Amino acid sequence: MTTTQQPKVRDLTRPTQGLVVEVASHPATDLLLTLMAFGWDDLTDYDLGQEWFDDARAKIGDETRKAIEATTLNHSKIWAGFFQLVNAGPYGESVDEFLDRLEATEAAEIRKSLVEHMVDRDRVDPATIESAALGDEDAIAAIVECCKELEELSDDLKILFRKDIEEAKRELVGALRGFHAEAFAPVEARFAGSLERDARAKRAMVATMSPERVIEEATNGITVDPGSGVRFVLLVPTVVLRPWVLILEHRETRIFVYPVADEHMTTDPDAPSPWIIKTYKALSDEKRIRVLRRLATGPASFQELVEHLDVAKSTAHHHLRVLRSARLVRVTIGAEQEYSLRRGVIGEAAKALEEFVEAGASRRGGEDS
Repeated sequence: MTTTQQPKVRDLTRPTQGLVVEVASHPATDLLLTLMAFGWDDLTDYDLGQEWFDDARAKIGDETRKAIEATTLNHSKIWAGFFQLVNAGPYGESVDEFLDRLEATEAAEIRKSLVEHMVDRDRVDPATIESAALGDEDAIAAIVECCKELEELSDDLKILFRKDIEEAKRELVGALRGFHAEAFAPVEARFAGSLERDARAKRAMVATMSPERVIEEATNGITVDPGSGVRFVLLVPTVVLRPWVLILEHRETRIFVYPVADEHMTTDPDAPSPWIIKTYKALSDEKRIRVLRRLATGPASFQELVEHLDVAKSTAHHHLRVLRSARLVRVTIGAEQEYSLRRGVIGEAAKALEEFVEAGASRRGGEDS
């Protein structure tokens, strides 16, 4: 795969007003997300399905499996600590290119990325994290002490710092190379095409829409509260986590790992839009229609919707996920999450369905003539 490196420039000579949104697509993100998902019990809610993840897990050889287990320790979420290293590379960088770059990265920089992700940065300052990554015993002790009430995390940090830094890097790179070669490489090109098509569409949105609207469209209804203090947002598409959104923070940046839009998952011109199918599926359930009717009167918190439906929280989460995936509902992230109705979407779906059906009739008529 040939990669054209695009210049990434952030002009700091003038103060930035409001939100700044950037879009980055990296197949290595989905490789890391697949490894992260291996630590989750139930993957039936993901579009790829439990069977896909089970198949990928079954392809891993014993040596790679041991390296993955040694790297993840108690937390499969540790793979998210490498997202910032992925995003530092050129857009569209292949997994092999990322792994070559990772291998050329200083071991201390890799350890720093891990520690930054694992600890609460409001309680540990960046200088302490950097010193700990370089092996400073006092800094290491301060970080472990800070996390002592979280037993598994504290144990992981002790193991991480006890390992020889170069050995830990070799273990990590070996785990990633093994997993890529044995399980992920066969789907990389297909995923990469969807990721780049979606990222290209979102970059076009950035040029024509407000930042808030771009974020809402990309994430199927998540908005950022203007009072939250967020100023820079990085949007990263994923196939593996569809239809979920993963929200991360790195320093001053809020990162939304968002699901590739339905229209970028297929290149078949005769296929109906998956969004149309999702919308009508969402509208086929009585309780979901009740949610829409309630939100038509005004925004509501998650707890208010749970009480309105009189269902378990897990069931309410499921209904809201389906509604967000169909772009029928938005959620605003601020001091508390608030759900609201995205007006006009039902009408748009009806119009899209009618146009799709009539386009088939028109084409058939042309063939008959």
